[in-house]
Amino acid sequence: MGTKDWIILQTVYEEKNITRAAERLYIAQPTLTYRLQQIEKEFDIKLFYRGRKGVDFTEEGELLVRHAVAMLKEQQKIEEQLWNRGNEVKGTLRLSVSRTFAFYRLPQLLKAFNEKFPKVEFHVTTGVNSDVIQTVYKQEAHVGIVRGNHNWPNKSLTISEESICILSSQKISLEDLPSMRRVIYQTDPALDMIIDNWWKDHFSTPSISHMDVDNVEIAKRMVLNNLGYCISPSIVLEKNDQLQKVVLMDKNGSPILWETRVLYREELLELTMVKEFIDFVQTYNLTFSEE
Repeated sequence: MGTKDWIILQTVYEEKNITRAAERLYIAQPTLTYRLQQIEKEFDIKLFYRGRKGVDFTEEGELLVRHAVAMLKEQQKIEEQLWNRGNEVKGTLRLSVSRTFAFYRLPQLLKAFNEKFPKVEFHVTTGVNSDVIQTVYKQEAHVGIVRGNHNWPNKSLTISEESICILSSQKISLEDLPSMRRVIYQTDPALDMIIDNWWKDHFSTPSISHMDVDNVEIAKRMVLNNLGYCISPSIVLEKNDQLQKVVLMDKNGSPILWETRVLYREELLELTMVKEFIDFVQTYNLTFSEE
């Protein structure tokens, strides 16, 4: 078995479905099936059994998958050590990023970093904050970028802070909010708690919501079309948006802030591309003007 076979085994095991694995690997299903049969012949084992819902790996198949995953990790370490030799900054930087940050800030950030270090490639996955943390913890990514303050046992740094705002298409008064339509979106539970606590400090009745959407971008589009207001970190504000903004204040009269943090393992700073990326994000301007 070689690298391609390790990747095949890992992908089929993760997908538990031959068709989806073939699509993910960009190979024809008959080709994938043939290669799996050759692996079975090579080791004289049955890798898995087919069922209505997909495939179930045998004990021997799972053992071979664990070997494949270990070999891929070992190859990855060797590649990183080779990339780290010499004076050039190169290699594949693996990033796991909060979806909101990935949508509004990551493309510009990676473009600027790539202009400075053109030989660095990127492998990017996006997800909710808890997924990002797990990915970095399991060393599937060099660096994680999360929103809010989450428990992380290793190194982290705050790279930006922004206010949490009431966004509307027209000027509104705070006292009118309980009688107005609010667009609610799925977000981090910690952000929900901050917004809920602010609401309870100001109002005795819940907000009126007839819209519950998947993400903040959909919510913003609804607001832009005068279908209600939403409460969101100001990262969603872009230069051409025609939106009214009211910043949430705490009991002391200070703006309530939501931060973006970078998570990483200290030992990974030995990799030049990781160290350069950490240094870069500390000086890169991640915010647009909120005026």
